[in-house]
Amino acid sequence: MLRFRASRLGVWAAAAACLVVLACVHLGLGQPAPTGPVQLGFTNPDSAGYALARAAGSRSVRITADWSVIEPQQGKPVWTDLDRVVGAAQREGMVPLLVLAFTPRWASIGTGVDLSRPEIYSRQPPRDLRDWDRFVGAVVARYRDRVREWQVWTQLGLPHYRGTGNEYVALLQTAHARIKALDPSAGVASATPEGMDLGFGARMLAAAPQQFDALVVSSRGSAPESLLRPLGILAGRARAAGKALWLDWAPERSGGADNGGGLLARALAVAQATGVERFFLTDPGLGEADIRQVAALLAGRPYAGYLVRDPGVFAVLYGTGADTVLLVWATVEGRILDLPPSPGTRVTTIQGRPVAAELRDGRMVLRLAASPLVVAGIAPALLEEARATAATRGTLLPVVSADRDFSRSPEVFARLGRTGEERGLYNLPYRARSNGAVEPVETAGGEGVRTVVARGVVYVYFDLDDTFAFFLEGRTPIEVTVEAWGSSAPGGVGFNLLYDSTGGYRFTPWQWVGVAEGWVSHTLRLTDASMANTWGWDFAINAGGNRSEDLVVRAVTVRKLPPP
Repeated sequence: MLRFRASRLGVWAAAAACLVVLACVHLGLGQPAPTGPVQLGFTNPDSAGYALARAAGSRSVRITADWSVIEPQQGKPVWTDLDRVVGAAQREGMVPLLVLAFTPRWASIGTGVDLSRPEIYSRQPPRDLRDWDRFVGAVVARYRDRVREWQVWTQLGLPHYRGTGNEYVALLQTAHARIKALDPSAGVASATPEGMDLGFGARMLAAAPQQFDALVVSSRGSAPESLLRPLGILAGRARAAGKALWLDWAPERSGGADNGGGLLARALAVAQATGVERFFLTDPGLGEADIRQVAALLAGRPYAGYLVRDPGVFAVLYGTGADTVLLVWATVEGRILDLPPSPGTRVTTIQGRPVAAELRDGRMVLRLAASPLVVAGIAPALLEEARATAATRGTLLPVVSADRDFSRSPEVFARLGRTGEERGLYNLPYRARSNGAVEPVETAGGEGVRTVVARGVVYVYFDLDDTFAFFLEGRTPIEVTVEAWGSSAPGGVGFNLLYDSTGGYRFTPWQWVGVAEGWVSHTLRLTDASMANTWGWDFAINAGGNRSEDLVVRAVTVRKLPPP
């Protein structure tokens, strides 16, 4: 996580394709999402990419203006490649957005061996902001008649940004001032770290709101539905600050059985229903047919609202009248959706294949899965219901069953083992990670899990249920109690917590487990917890410092404490 006063980190560069969701107004959590139609766009496409963009109705293209390539020698810029790319976009009828990023060797803060490695020095901030200011001014002066939107750097996080948060803010402020001086009507977008970093986004909106017009966040491979809560919060704060919210999303790292057009449609529906105004698809993993099919379905249809049904069921409507379609899917197996019968109702897959619906007691019943179904010709009452729901409930949030609602619980816990028991605190989903693949073990005191430092298995990952705690921002202190098997000797085995705090992921002080032939409890109090799933998890027990023994953990309990 990028910190405002912390170690240097880097970013993922903008990748080959992007999809753009455009909207007309800024709306946030607690209010209806933007209703503009979905449009698609691409970053640095080839000729085939332009053809696909046109077929999808797009006119937006994002292009990287790489300073390290443009000005490898100080004072001798070479514009040939960027001129060619911008010119090609114009000839294809596209509207370019330029991303200003990367530092030449001569301008980098790097020293020594770093200066022999472009992957390091070009990702570091410049030594002198006046050099950056001159570069930004030269690019804007050259292209301001053709470019109206600019983004400062790509995603922030290794390996493509190796600076602090404060250094990035200085880059943003300098670029914003120069861009606005040369073109007051131009738009400026700010990057954020990869990983749906609510803390960084909130700090940017609070500390530097006058330095950008749009905030670009990254989902870091999250399933679309897990983005509903964080996107809703950030969209609300962006709206309050008068800013737009953009989203970078990578399909092949988002999990699920459907990694094609269905996954894309779900992600677009989530983004639109929470107030995201632009949607960039990075690390392209979708075929041309998938993109065309989703564009044909959603492009040009405004977002109308959503229906509230069973937990795990998502039903989003697009359209204004007879052309309204219902996009419906489920993240829980065995879910169904029943609809009132309507003449001319048609059900298809995203790919357009017909789907037979059951008739039960005069109702149409659909069996749902992760890949969405498309229902056209729906009853007008459903459109009115969807509009009313969005107006009264605000942005879309998952429906939670009573047994999974921990909002009133004073504590949550996980008992660990081969399967264990998880009540509002989850470890099992993270055992697929190579460094979190803990081994189930049995001791005289029962089951637990063991880290294996020799194989690099050093973390026991946990996620707090969002209904229990989400984006606390230090408002609510929490206690974490860890039950570990006693050490065989003083200083034999220990741990600390790596947790999502208000200032990024940070470690607690190291805890040595007491000597005992049994279970020992350690309780740690966190007063600055955020717990916003920034990297897909809230905290982890870290056993990486152990050498003579491996840590065995039986149970973890998290309690909310009264505010100070």
